[in-house]
Amino acid sequence: MKSNQQRSFGLNILYFFLGEYFSDALRNTITIVLPIVLFFWLKLPEMASGIGVGALLVSLTDFPDNKFNKFKTALYGIVVFFLTTIIISLSLSSAWLLAVVMTGAAFVFSMFAVYGNRISIIGTMALVVCCFVMGLHPVNPFHFSFYMLIGGVWYYLVSLLQILIFPYRSLNHAIFECMMSSAVFLKAKANNYDVNIPFDASQKEIIKLHIKVNQKHELIRNLLLTDKQAMAPDNNEGQILLGRALLLIDLYEQLNAVHYDYARVREVLKASSLALMTKLLNLLAFELEDLARNIKDKSKDSIHSSNQNYHELIDLLNVEIANATAIQKDFLSQFIANTDSVVHSLELIKAHTTAKNLQSEIVGIKPNYPAFVTVDNSTLKENLSFKSPFFRFALRLALCFLFGFLLISQLSLNKYSYWLFLTLVIVARPKFTVTWRRNLQRLAGSLGGIILGLVLIYLIKSPAILLSLSVFFLLGFFSFNRINYTISVLFITPAVILTLGSYHGHFDHIIQERILFTILGCLIAVCASILFPIWDSKQLKDKINQAIKLTKTYLINTVSSQHQADKNLLRISRKDANMSLSSLSEGIDSASQEPFRKRGSLNTYYQIQLFIYQMNALITSLNILDNDVTIFEQNIINKISKNLSFEDDKLNNLHEEDEGAIRQKNLPEQKLAHILVLSENFKSHYKELI
Repeated sequence: MKSNQQRSFGLNILYFFLGEYFSDALRNTITIVLPIVLFFWLKLPEMASGIGVGALLVSLTDFPDNKFNKFKTALYGIVVFFLTTIIISLSLSSAWLLAVVMTGAAFVFSMFAVYGNRISIIGTMALVVCCFVMGLHPVNPFHFSFYMLIGGVWYYLVSLLQILIFPYRSLNHAIFECMMSSAVFLKAKANNYDVNIPFDASQKEIIKLHIKVNQKHELIRNLLLTDKQAMAPDNNEGQILLGRALLLIDLYEQLNAVHYDYARVREVLKASSLALMTKLLNLLAFELEDLARNIKDKSKDSIHSSNQNYHELIDLLNVEIANATAIQKDFLSQFIANTDSVVHSLELIKAHTTAKNLQSEIVGIKPNYPAFVTVDNSTLKENLSFKSPFFRFALRLALCFLFGFLLISQLSLNKYSYWLFLTLVIVARPKFTVTWRRNLQRLAGSLGGIILGLVLIYLIKSPAILLSLSVFFLLGFFSFNRINYTISVLFITPAVILTLGSYHGHFDHIIQERILFTILGCLIAVCASILFPIWDSKQLKDKINQAIKLTKTYLINTVSSQHQADKNLLRISRKDANMSLSSLSEGIDSASQEPFRKRGSLNTYYQIQLFIYQMNALITSLNILDNDVTIFEQNIINKISKNLSFEDDKLNNLHEEDEGAIRQKNLPEQKLAHILVLSENFKSHYKELI
């Protein structure tokens, strides 16, 4: 197993350099640096800096997406940046006019978040444009604005050309990452059978990974299902990717459906059985990783075959079953059935490499793809009030900008004062916990970057070498910008210091002001987060109600879907239940870091989160069984529904029911009985919060 882990680590490093993050970083760096070098060589420094900055800033709006959405992002971003550059450049003549315009821009661009993530990123980067224009202080506003426009157009010409040549590159990478995340999730599942790993820690880790995998699913849906060309029935590659995405989500359904009561499993099963189960799940996790790499490389053969090892472990588990008690046989038989289903799903993904092969998987899904894509229908008008978190944050950031200008007017050091506003734009977030985390990341990255920059300045005196190193650090910034913010700041800080120092000189002034304005920006952002606050702790009950409502819908649709050929409704309700649980989990995690929180209630929230997750897992496993619902099962469903609706009802307490009697029920009844127990526990814990 250790050799497998070492091989996986080495391959992950290799795939990082061969993957989308690094290749995008290399493309961005070349696209930005090339015009800068060219126009400096032609002795046109203003044009070089304008085009370079334009390409740099617009590149930060370019996230994985299909070509249609990328074109819209390019159009909106280039136009907004051009108009912003003109307005800020013309305002530079008056300090008070600049303060008013920048403060207004902070409010307006923050409100872009109303229209979704893509437009929100454009708004954020438009504020960064404001800061850069303020710092560069162009002599000719119209010329510089035109150069920025050229830089933005130049960057997106390269990016759109790439996606026209490789239209499904981001989607393939998203599927690869989803498979790798699913493998990590399966390894975490294996830890539940390891008695040496604390159960509570294992469950919290599984829920975090559950959130991560569902976010990967959401990205795949957004990349694939919003691409009309890819969804066309005659598009062979699009149909392959659609089928692969369906199989991958169904595979995760199998991974999530493993029996939930791990504490009971550890208590009942022998140590030898638990060790075999752990080995078996880890083996399947490594097989899934190999399959992901195999698909990414478009290889015909797997890196290794684990079929023989798998069957050997199954044979050993069958020996355990032969010598087991009745309840041990139940646990082990269900486990083997689940792992066999996982293996079957892996074989389907491995075998289905053409659209023709995938037809059997797609035929049961009606083409109602837009229903699977999350759409924000908010309007600007309904968000222009203090009830809107977007409005409160936009007003807060505007006040931060205004305070920043008042503060700068009292300081003698202001050549690089735009770093204060740049820090505010980057670290200030609607929620306190995200703002706090972002501050720590920026301070840590900036401090490390400053130390690295100082060492290089001390050791190297050649401006040419320092500028070359700044290009390398820019590459590092882009490589980690979507992965790890702290590391990306660690790279961009020396890149800025070396570039500005080589161009303007006075490294000591640059570093001094970098430290000063970064710290001031972080302090203002943290202190301002208590203005018009957005506390997750106050939203948790609403998130719980939403999660339990969608869990109830998922249960009802799972049961009724047994009589329906159309699986659309079931898939949508499963997605909604998973996403609502992700939202609840993120809310609890955020609330746990908030000041002035009620610490005593957090454990109850964690327990409720676990109940809902376990119910979802059992509903998923019930769906996989695909059995008809008996009258007795319908009676249990009605009781569960009353619990989840908080209706008072005198129910039989299944905690006191004889364990043997539960085992004698058929499998759907057993699972429903466990869901009923969970719903009773949920209702009991929830009352503690009311």
